[in-house]
Amino acid sequence: MSRTPDRAALERLRDELSGTLVLAGDPDYDVARLAWNLSVDQRPAAVATPADVADVQAIVRAAPDGGFGVTTQPNGHGAEGALEGVVLIRPSRFDELSVDTEARVLRAGAGVNWGRALQQLDGTGFIALAGSNPEVNVVGLALNGGHSMFSRRYGITARSIVAVELVDGEGAVRRVTDAEDPELIWALRGGGGLFGVVTAIELALYPGDQLFGGTLAFPIETATTVHSAAVELARDIPELGLDLGLARFPDLPLVPPPLRGQTVATVALVHLGDEVTGRGYADRLISAAAPIADTLTVFTIGSLAAVAAEPVDPMPTVDFGAALGSLDDAFIHDLVDAFLRGADLGLARVGVRVLGGAIAEELGSELAAIGAIEAPGLLSAGVLLMDPSIDAMAALQPLRELVETYPATGTVPSFLGRGATLADAYGPAVLARLAEVKRRVDPRDVIVGNRELPVAAV
Repeated sequence: MSRTPDRAALERLRDELSGTLVLAGDPDYDVARLAWNLSVDQRPAAVATPADVADVQAIVRAAPDGGFGVTTQPNGHGAEGALEGVVLIRPSRFDELSVDTEARVLRAGAGVNWGRALQQLDGTGFIALAGSNPEVNVVGLALNGGHSMFSRRYGITARSIVAVELVDGEGAVRRVTDAEDPELIWALRGGGGLFGVVTAIELALYPGDQLFGGTLAFPIETATTVHSAAVELARDIPELGLDLGLARFPDLPLVPPPLRGQTVATVALVHLGDEVTGRGYADRLISAAAPIADTLTVFTIGSLAAVAAEPVDPMPTVDFGAALGSLDDAFIHDLVDAFLRGADLGLARVGVRVLGGAIAEELGSELAAIGAIEAPGLLSAGVLLMDPSIDAMAALQPLRELVETYPATGTVPSFLGRGATLADAYGPAVLARLAEVKRRVDPRDVIVGNRELPVAAV
């Protein structure tokens, strides 16, 4: 949809808001508009930091006459395009956070990241279905599906949404639950930010007073043996969180000595339970090959991010993700081969989240746009663009060919790469149902999601 913002309308809106509105051409515009992925050059009509719900309502209500759309990016994760003609909302001032242990609910404002939320859960005996990076936003992860290292036990993050508070496409404030609006909350559980500007979310909590996990790194020569052992372990223990990885580390001081300059295979695991049992699972991997690095430990929920130890700073990357149709020995062999060919061209890392368990169960999936996922794994990969000579498309091509060889239908939207739409995650029936909800709560198509809902569905 083509949009032509009225700058005068934007300037009037700026005067009306209690928060801030940075317009294109303002001195701080280039900083305000940045995406987390620094290779994405988005240029919205303006960037808003609303002070309260009334500010959000004012922005949304001004949009139709002002000729602009409205989208939300807490931190800039998932940024896709130029955002021409769109006011970008940064909800950083929606920073409320609370844990109700009696109701087993985490409540988080739209500006809260997972690192802070997990710290709040420390000592409660409960866990939330958090992602692996502390800088990822709570609301953003949940609305877009979200995969957690606890998902094989308790399911995809979106299915844990209890309530959502938002301003819809006509500026109305809504509290959305299964009782109040079952179709809208169905759409919010995996449909992304298409249906309004979310100001707060409530997520179910689950028992988790004992946690054990970490990452084992192995010589690349043992990759097929170790990863095959990990897949066998996953089949035997369907509730165990497992992430298979391949990485090539630069020979730089910032990399720990055991990994510096090395190409390695990794297995990250998270066990909801005692250390003795968890070490028993890890021993099955260690018996397959001797690790060169081992971070396995007992930890609390507040330290979950340390298990994955993912980068937390913005950087320029080209990402690729897809569902996988197999994790058998032939796939593992082909995965290692594809990674090594890509790594010679600049591919830095590839990971495979093992699915199954509660992720594949139908229980509760009828309540969410993201239903049961039958694929056994999710692939994610990234090429760092620090060296201008790197051809990211060429580096990722072996993985694209791998996915074509082992295809699967359905995936988690938060794992989709740049340029993908919701049609890459959902089938026609789900897309049509999402479009019907979109028409009802946003009839003038004010709200812009990070993942496009194909025009044919609308």
